[in-house]
Amino acid sequence: MFPTLRTIKAPITQTNRLNFARLLSIKALTTPNENALKFQVDRQILDDPNSSYQINVLNQAQSPLAAKIFEYSSDVDNVLIGSNFITVNKNEFAHWNQVKPVVESILESHLTKKEPIIDLKQVERFQTGALPEDARGFLTEEEQEISEEVAELIETRIRPAIQEDGGDIVFLRYHDGKVYVQLQGACTSCSLSDDTLKAGIQSMLSHYVEEVEEVINLAEVEFNKFEERLKAQRENRH
Repeated sequence: MFPTLRTIKAPITQTNRLNFARLLSIKALTTPNENALKFQVDRQILDDPNSSYQINVLNQAQSPLAAKIFEYSSDVDNVLIGSNFITVNKNEFAHWNQVKPVVESILESHLTKKEPIIDLKQVERFQTGALPEDARGFLTEEEQEISEEVAELIETRIRPAIQEDGGDIVFLRYHDGKVYVQLQGACTSCSLSDDTLKAGIQSMLSHYVEEVEEVINLAEVEFNKFEERLKAQRENRH
């Protein structure tokens, strides 16, 4: 059974009164993935409203907030931090009645104190999801135009809907009729993610961009291997 919706009211103390003119509200929302909860915050928590960060135990140095969650709950697999929400994915064997109170307490304390959420210097060190600059040279002029069309569709029509359910999508690249993306947050372990990919994302992209034949969800490691293979193929042609 999913946890019930709850609003956390964090009291304003004298020390943070100037920063928080009103009570902080955090709502725990269910998602299509029973192992993911979306904690909706009533204000923007990231400087860039269009950014999001997928954090796991291996790259937790990117986020002091996520690192604290991992420290106090070994049942959490990964955390997606968006502009005004945090999606927490637990392992399938854990129960929300154990994980949820811990996460709520950490979020309440961390956000009320306005402690750092993202360490951008660490993000630069770990960043692997975005398309490398040298990979852009591999695209033909036609592929570059298609990539720009696909990226705009994902950003304006697809991403907002996925974020509503506590997930996110990152466009990696377009190549030979295939669109490579990364599903994050609630989408990473959801049993419906394949349906979302094929029935939702792929059908919309292929409707507006006829060159799109397939949409493939890649993990970061898989994408890096794909880029290495593609680079080797291009070099062998010269």
